[in-house]
Amino acid sequence: MSLLIPTYFTKHVSDINPKILQKLNIKGIILDIDDTLAPHKCSVPNEEALKWIKHLKENDINLILVSNNFKNRVSKFAKKLDLPYIYMGLKPLSYGIKKAVKYLNLPQEEIILVGDQIFTDIIGANFLKLKSILVDPIGGKKTTLLKIKRFFEKSIRKKIKNNKKLNLNSII
Repeated sequence: MSLLIPTYFTKHVSDINPKILQKLNIKGIILDIDDTLAPHKCSVPNEEALKWIKHLKENDINLILVSNNFKNRVSKFAKKLDLPYIYMGLKPLSYGIKKAVKYLNLPQEEIILVGDQIFTDIIGANFLKLKSILVDPIGGKKTTLLKIKRFFEKSIRKKIKNNKKLNLNSII
């Protein structure tokens, strides 16, 4: 398996529902924040994210946030969602993701990582042989580094989206 290819892709995190997770035998989610749940500079989750997280929790899905961002940003966001978190996760390195797997206390095959970046989230999940879901990034302004990463991701994303076997919505 290529390090750049997720297990699945979908447009938005809200496409991931308990029914799909049950079919995949997933009981835990490692979740990115920036451009996955909210735009990079947004300090609070929107109503849709709050409802989605609540629905997953009500269906006994365990969640933990793992972000490469700083403690101040991640802790405030996590508090609003009432979720545990790991800041400065150093994705794609395994540090933060391994910590999250340990926290979830589930077999690796019952955990999935959800994020918007191929070069951090997906590579990080693949290094540890975790399942992953790539979502389309949300948000507005991008840093120069992120613009460069998005440029290099473009052709990879096209290849991923053309592979119908990777489409999360085909599981339903």
